[in-house]
Amino acid sequence: MIRSLRARLFASFVVVVLLMVTTTAIVAIWPIVHAQRVLQQRQLEELTAQLAVGVDTVYRRPGLRPLLDEELLHELGERTGTRILIVDARGALLADSGEEPLPEPARRLLVHFLAPNDGEPARRRGGREAARFVGTIAGYSVATAPLASAPDATLVVLAPAPTRALVRALLPGLGIAVLAGLSVSLLATWFLSRSIARPIADLAQVADAIAAGDLSREARGEGPEEVSRLVRSFNTMVGNLRRLLESQRALLTNVAHELRTPLTVIQGYAQAVREGLVEEPEQRDEALRLIAEESERAARLLTQLLQLTRLESGQAALERQPVVLATLVERVIARHRLEIQQHGIALRLEVPGTLAAAGDPDLLEQAVENLVQNALVHGGQGIALTIAVRPLGGEPPRVQLTVRDTGPGIPPDVLPHVFDRFYRGTSEGRNGFGLGLAIVRQIVQLHGGTIEIASQPGHGTTVTLVLPAYTDREGHAEGA
Repeated sequence: MIRSLRARLFASFVVVVLLMVTTTAIVAIWPIVHAQRVLQQRQLEELTAQLAVGVDTVYRRPGLRPLLDEELLHELGERTGTRILIVDARGALLADSGEEPLPEPARRLLVHFLAPNDGEPARRRGGREAARFVGTIAGYSVATAPLASAPDATLVVLAPAPTRALVRALLPGLGIAVLAGLSVSLLATWFLSRSIARPIADLAQVADAIAAGDLSREARGEGPEEVSRLVRSFNTMVGNLRRLLESQRALLTNVAHELRTPLTVIQGYAQAVREGLVEEPEQRDEALRLIAEESERAARLLTQLLQLTRLESGQAALERQPVVLATLVERVIARHRLEIQQHGIALRLEVPGTLAAAGDPDLLEQAVENLVQNALVHGGQGIALTIAVRPLGGEPPRVQLTVRDTGPGIPPDVLPHVFDRFYRGTSEGRNGFGLGLAIVRQIVQLHGGTIEIASQPGHGTTVTLVLPAYTDREGHAEGA
């Protein structure tokens, strides 16, 4: 079995070309043979008519009639390359130019041809019935003509059928033409199959190299459109795989970096307490407090990282239900109210009391919590913090939640990266992990919503969430 793509293409093209050339040769031979057969029939009719005139002349002279069977018919048959018969109305053979007797099956068929045909009118030429072609017997074309001098006799002329001879004459030339065309086609087919299979072979080599771990390789996009599209898709897949591996390596590096500090602190103070280096009760309490804080920091990092991974992989279960946004915002603000008062932050809430979103209450509360926490951490003292919710028109109905602060803002070069994992820019916030906005984006996308962030240095930052609104059974948005 042929396994190579190039060999399969070559074999397929060869079969197609061979069928095409053979069909063309057969179709070309048929009209030539047909035309030659028609021409031979007409020539045979004319020859038969001429022979009938000669035989009639002999019949009119009684002294020459014995020559028909002995000399004249034999000589006429040799000169014309035919076999000449004279048959009476009953089918009895009166004269024959051939030396061998006519086979009985051929003779019976000849009698059948000579039988009068009431459905076919007799053709006449010069006031008498003309010669006519009647068919083929045992490889001979047969024409007949009535003898005017012998009303009960018919002249029969048998000439070798030209079809086989013509085909034998045409076959050498056609064979040469077929072989020449096939040779040229095979050469063209070889180069064509090679040009089609080469990109696939190159792609297979690159795939083998990538499977061996060399992700720097890329396939070339040469060849037909379908192959080029396959190569482009393959290169895109490899690029995505390369970025995924780079992201995994970066994730491991960032996690290791973030855990190094709390683990170092925990290990240092735990060893100091164990070895008795911390003797004073106040120092021991401070060491235990730092161990507890750094343990909570490491646990928080792992919790956020696990949550982000579950969101990105689609493992987080989404329990959609009506979520009253005023209640949700109030719970978030209640956790930070003391901090808001201590930092002198002017809080403004513009949230209708009955407007509801369709989603998971815990996940949506986590998203708003991260946005508020980012504003408090990075906004600084004395800023204004506004949380606004309003319905949006259109189908399906949606709600817009905006968290806006008047803090220092985000530099333009940092803004495109704020949703990247572990990206913190130049700020060292309270969490210090750079996972908050990445989690928010995944939560919003899981709900089928969108998130946008706009910021100008010195004028604050605005984060806008668009979420599906909760609708009642009649399709009306609640609270709208």
